[in-house]
Amino acid sequence: MNAREWLEGGGAPAGAVAELAVLGAPLARASISPSQAQLTPAAFRAALTRFSTHDGDHGTDLETLAVVDLGDVEGDAGDADAVAAHARLESAVAGAGLRAAVVAVIGGDNSLTRPAMCGLAGGALADDWGLLTFDAHHDVRPPLDGPRNGTPVRDLIELGLPGERVAQIGIHGFANAGDHARWARDRGVHVRRAAEVRASGMPRLLDEVLDALERHGVRRLYVDIDMDVLDRAFAPACPASMPGGLAPHHLQEAAHLLGADPRVRAVDLTEVDAAADVAGGTVRCMGSVLA
Repeated sequence: MNAREWLEGGGAPAGAVAELAVLGAPLARASISPSQAQLTPAAFRAALTRFSTHDGDHGTDLETLAVVDLGDVEGDAGDADAVAAHARLESAVAGAGLRAAVVAVIGGDNSLTRPAMCGLAGGALADDWGLLTFDAHHDVRPPLDGPRNGTPVRDLIELGLPGERVAQIGIHGFANAGDHARWARDRGVHVRRAAEVRASGMPRLLDEVLDALERHGVRRLYVDIDMDVLDRAFAPACPASMPGGLAPHHLQEAAHLLGADPRVRAVDLTEVDAAADVAGGTVRCMGSVLA
């Protein structure tokens, strides 16, 4: 069985709560750089045919995981902006949270993180929720033109998520404005740079970050994986990926560790423009994080 067959076949008995729900979010209108990220959920599902369900490195098999594929929410291709699609996604994620222990949202541009997390938190961002991002960027631009793919972290903090319950891994040295870095620092965001991942290794650094979030009261965690955290050699389909980013094995290690963490309630995979990919490399990297 390959991973696409597993996803299509499900495994959760009718009416039962699944262990994982997968939801596509074909959104691209809020992307600062021109993108056809709305094509990626379909490309992602197709790429799963390349993956076995058996993980020989860790002695596990996805076939034992009860999954439900909820299809795609209505995208924003026919809309003037992403506002209506964001509302549809927020509602869909809220419903998905009732269907499964963990929700995986397949984007789409990174603007989806705000409505997806809000849908799952249900107005309780300030309670015990935390946000962990893997991203080359802080994503704290001022939302002058409304929510964009460069604003979700700022949007969530301004909606009530405490900054000290936000951690960012993989921030790139030349991908952010100084005032964005200062905005994040002034609000207590825990920032670990791509260079630190390479120096310390992902398992050690991730453990330190999760400990910091727990000390600040995080008991439920939303994980945002912007694939442009990868070095551009591995992510040519990410409009804003940069040389000097992470390697695929860094994200695969993080995904394995977070998959076993009961605090994780949702993960999103974003910022891949399938139409700009080279030999399917970026989409397969994306698939390797879920598979």
